[in-house]
Amino acid sequence: LQESTFTVLPLFEICFWKGSKTVIDAVWFNLGKMIQTLLLGLLVMYLWSIMGLWWLSDFHQEEHCNNMLQCFMSYFYRSMRGDGLSDLMLPPVFAHNIVDFTVAEGAMLLRAVWDLCFQFLFLYVLIAIITGIVIDAFGGLRDKKDAEEEDIKTNCFVCNLGRFTLDQKGIGFDRHIVIEHNPRYYLFFLLGLKQKSRANLTSQETYVLDQVWPERGSSSYRWLPREQTFTLEMIEEDQEDTLPLRILALESKVALQSERIESQMTRNEQSIEALQQTVINSLDRFERVLQGGTPGARSLKDGTVSAAEAGG
Repeated sequence: LQESTFTVLPLFEICFWKGSKTVIDAVWFNLGKMIQTLLLGLLVMYLWSIMGLWWLSDFHQEEHCNNMLQCFMSYFYRSMRGDGLSDLMLPPVFAHNIVDFTVAEGAMLLRAVWDLCFQFLFLYVLIAIITGIVIDAFGGLRDKKDAEEEDIKTNCFVCNLGRFTLDQKGIGFDRHIVIEHNPRYYLFFLLGLKQKSRANLTSQETYVLDQVWPERGSSSYRWLPREQTFTLEMIEEDQEDTLPLRILALESKVALQSERIESQMTRNEQSIEALQQTVINSLDRFERVLQGGTPGARSLKDGTVSAAEAGG
């Protein structure tokens, strides 16, 4: 091999570009479906070539369909690259009337239906299905990327707690991912463990080191906090501890309000009794003034006393 031949190898760097990698991932994402669709098309094409060899052997060119293998390879190679079966068959001869076109010997109707169906199924439908699979793969990759970005924006990368939980019960999602569970802090921590001597590690650091880089088996990440954080636990514990105190405070407020209501009712009763006594005293003075007066005045006095007693 000449040395200039190997100059093509650096060109494969194009495959690692962002745009090129997206296309490669789209094809690789549904590669199995594309292969299955192609195999199904080849099977149908094989059956098509068998029926063409049986029914329309006189219409095929001799150098293209003398046996089964030659006929199938011609159908697959020549027809898919060209204009369908027209490249494999003799030039069509169109009849001058409908009878010769449909029922006469060597009728063109069967050949026309045969040729057009092949053109529609393999050159249009099969290619469209494969193209649709690739387009669907692009859509699937876009949905996957959007889901990953949404997960990063709404869930903590370390503990997997959601934004709603941290905003409602914790210190807030944005502060949590910067102060408590910053991924960079964990990365620096692991890099520090890797560089330190094992003799200088604490028991907790040794445990993490054995979990991440075990001597046997695969790595384990059970040491990471899962759906828990220190500040969230403190807030929940504070809420649980203060609940009995809040209940006692509420009971005290209810008792105080009850005492105030009872005191107000007592003062109202005393005011009513004082008012009744005032009315009775006024009537007594009125009676002394009217002593020896008319019977109508005495009747008025008796009615007033009865009304005052009824109101009490």
